[in-house]
Amino acid sequence: MDTDTLLPLAPRDLLILSVLSDAPLHGYGIIKAVEARSESGVLLDPANLYRALRRMRRDGWLEEVASAGDSRRRTFALTGAGRAVLNAEIGRLERLLAHARPRLAQGTEG
Repeated sequence: MDTDTLLPLAPRDLLILSVLSDAPLHGYGIIKAVEARSESGVLLDPANLYRALRRMRRDGWLEEVASAGDSRRRTFALTGAGRAVLNAEIGRLERLLAHARPRLAQGTEG
């Protein structure tokens, strides 16, 4: 899979993949984890979350897994492809920051 063609990710997608890299979660758990990780900067409503989850499942980034304890909850886990996309986006962002930080520290444009 050529992950470069999938980048850059929308901030919402990056956060969803990021929280699922820790552990599988159900929808409400994803909403709360994204809110916490973004320091309340990204607030997901259920309709937008499930639209994003459907797309990510279709693209092979996520899979639905059995929920521990409550079979009514839809629980999602990151796949190998999802982890590859997440790692590619983190690498892209790290390279951008590596170029930006020295210029910001020096006060130069460029």
